[in-house]
Amino acid sequence: MTSTLIQLVDDLEAQGYVTLEEVERAAGRSVADLVAEGVLLLDHRERIDAATGERQQVTLCRLNRHHPEVRAATAW
Repeated sequence: MTSTLIQLVDDLEAQGYVTLEEVERAAGRSVADLVAEGVLLLDHRERIDAATGERQQVTLCRLNRHHPEVRAATAW
């Protein structure tokens, strides 16, 4: 199961930055366990709407490319 989710996130990352919400929506579940295991890393950022100047907090999600399971499941 973990390798399937690693591949899913790897595919999403190929499109650019990915939010935690997008990863969980694509996975159909919470990925808190993968965060706790160090497979996924979270970055808290602020997105600014260019048209309105409105600031929005976002949580980006990415693979920990140094984790052994991630290295085994991806080309890194």
